[in-house]
Amino acid sequence: MSRYLFVILCFWFFAGAEIATAQVLTPSLSLFYFQNQSKRDYPDTTNTSDSLKTKETYTFLNLGVCYNISGFCAGLKYLQGELETKVSSPGNPSPSTAVFHGPGLTLGYSGAEGIVAHGSVLLGAKKSIEQSSTTYTCKSAYIIELGYGFKVSSVRIGPLLGVYQFTYNKKEVKCASTSLKPNEGDTFIMPQLAMWVDL
Repeated sequence: MSRYLFVILCFWFFAGAEIATAQVLTPSLSLFYFQNQSKRDYPDTTNTSDSLKTKETYTFLNLGVCYNISGFCAGLKYLQGELETKVSSPGNPSPSTAVFHGPGLTLGYSGAEGIVAHGSVLLGAKKSIEQSSTTYTCKSAYIIELGYGFKVSSVRIGPLLGVYQFTYNKKEVKCASTSLKPNEGDTFIMPQLAMWVDL
């Protein structure tokens, strides 16, 4: 709940700045949903039902608000993403969900002609795996986005390509913390559908 409160406060703060200076304020929303399934039969068994099935579901929500002055954009970002993995095999039916989340700062370009190019640094980002009570703390996390919005009145809708990079240097399992040496990481390249609203 506190994550969503943070997003609402950010929108209020930048809305107040927009009213005071009469510049362009641009809230944004991008979504990514994808499922990947695979199946592999066990070769050393006569039981045809013995197989390894893997299903991955990606659900990423990216909220932002940008203060735009002559194309230059500075603002705030919040990421909430989930990667659910279900592995069905003899003795291993349980799913696992990794949650990626964190607020960040954004700089970039958001032109009236529709081109959007943003870079965001996430502050205090984490990856949490609830099933194993495990939390990975990010040493660094950033998002690079390139997209194009087709204008309909004050709304722009279009494709957005995002590169998400997470590097972890600390792992906490049931309140026991250990350093990761070498660091671990996750990288996602996601084509998304995005919406920008020019207020």
